[in-house]
Amino acid sequence: MFPTFTLGPVQLHSYAVLMAAAFLIGTWLASQAAEMRAPAYRALTASQVIDLTGVALIGGLAGARVYYVLLYWSVFKRHPEEILAFWHGGLIWYGALFGSVGAGWVYVRLKRLSSLRVADHMAPFMALGHAIGRLGCFMQGCCYGRATQAWWGVRLPGHPEPVIPTQLLEMTGLLGLFVLLRQGQRHGTLLQYPGRASGWFLISYALLRGAIESLRGDQVVWWAGLTLQQLVSVGVGVGGLVLLAVSVRRVASSP
Repeated sequence: MFPTFTLGPVQLHSYAVLMAAAFLIGTWLASQAAEMRAPAYRALTASQVIDLTGVALIGGLAGARVYYVLLYWSVFKRHPEEILAFWHGGLIWYGALFGSVGAGWVYVRLKRLSSLRVADHMAPFMALGHAIGRLGCFMQGCCYGRATQAWWGVRLPGHPEPVIPTQLLEMTGLLGLFVLLRQGQRHGTLLQYPGRASGWFLISYALLRGAIESLRGDQVVWWAGLTLQQLVSVGVGVGGLVLLAVSVRRVASSP
């Protein structure tokens, strides 16, 4: 693993660098997609994409860190100086999702944009950004899987046995989800009905995350044999089903 590397006289954290790359690449691609989209399907302009992602970044970082701190409060109450040290790792994506969606919703409401169409536009780029972030987790050595003797196991510092590279598995799944969502957008099949792209994104990610969690080696069971992240995944999947139901209902009620 390479949690840090040097660039001249500066030492950089791989996790932070890849998180920044995820934000910049996702924002650029989302703004380019907005410019290329036909006016009838354009949810927001390129400049609004940049504004939205800036707002969502702040909300996402706050949500991801708050989620992590609350989850490990027994540790942070003894070391409060570490609460804001997110560059040491400790950002949970579901917290980032909730925080960024909340902050983005406020922006969308203030600009009087369509919440569902904006969510549909941003869904594939959220998947791509998260995929890049998972590479950062791999470089950091966190979010690892159970011990394995399979040929594809990887050795992490501090682990006596190879472990399942769950970070790379999730990254691969997210990249596939990004490709599928973008193809659906390009062909218009996921843009004709607001809520469809974002609904499928939430459902697909909930299923992916639930499966990956069953391979994790750093999680504990919370209830009914499920980890906390699997329980949250159930709620996220239900949210995706609600979006699809809203989309179908709008289609049925349209003249």
